[in-house]
Amino acid sequence: MKKVAVQSFLALRPKQWAKNILLFVAPFSAGVSFVSDAFPLIAGFVAFSIASSIGYILNDINDVEIDRKHPKKKFRPFASGILSLKFGFALISILFIVLAALLLTMPTSFRIILLFYILNTNLYTYYFKSIPVLEMFLVAFGFVLRLIAGAFLISLPISEWFLIVGGFGALFVVSAKRLAELKQSRTRAVRKVITEYSADFLYSSKSVSVAVCLAGYSFWAFDQTSGAIWYQISLLPFVMGLFRYLWLSERNVVEAPEDAILDDKPLLLLSLCLILVLSVAVYL
Repeated sequence: MKKVAVQSFLALRPKQWAKNILLFVAPFSAGVSFVSDAFPLIAGFVAFSIASSIGYILNDINDVEIDRKHPKKKFRPFASGILSLKFGFALISILFIVLAALLLTMPTSFRIILLFYILNTNLYTYYFKSIPVLEMFLVAFGFVLRLIAGAFLISLPISEWFLIVGGFGALFVVSAKRLAELKQSRTRAVRKVITEYSADFLYSSKSVSVAVCLAGYSFWAFDQTSGAIWYQISLLPFVMGLFRYLWLSERNVVEAPEDAILDDKPLLLLSLCLILVLSVAVYL
């Protein structure tokens, strides 16, 4: 029973909940007080974590046969056989009930964004996962929806630069992940769509995405008036962080941004410096 409970929790992929920190980016950039707005932001984080877990379970159920041939993924709860597919669907039903109850306390605009996220996840899992390029954009769109949801939670306006940086930053991360999977395809089983990409295409996709992301952030930083110098100083850790991630993706197999940040000390330091400088710009 204990083993099933542990595997059920792992099936939720709690490590991936770190991606939902993106909900705090817009409020942070706008200088919102995290004390007065703590409840809606935390509730939004929990709601997106539940919704993303539902998506991961559906994805694992759909990919169970492929995962069983993968050296690492074969140990996942469903691929290993510890949890049955029937149990997986029951777990999804429970999560949906909890999510529905939580959404009753949330703004309508946030509910709509979350429904878009769930729709996006299911379209990816069942229809577009095997279509090159489109599947990359759907994954990137999931990151953008998180960014937008954070703003909608407390009725914040969204700037065009915010969407450009977030959108192309997400596409950069997805391109790096696909390149990592393509490299792995030489020695292990991967989804068929991965082998339909060429290394040159993914390198080009990364280059274009990082260039637009950098340009968007630069325009945003120099467009600020209050505390402008600090926003402009933030360009330094931002650019260095982007190029460090780019270097890591060229040199190593980078599959997840959270792993890259936590495992690479220079990148972690640059991320903390960026947060510190922006905190000074926004809150002082």
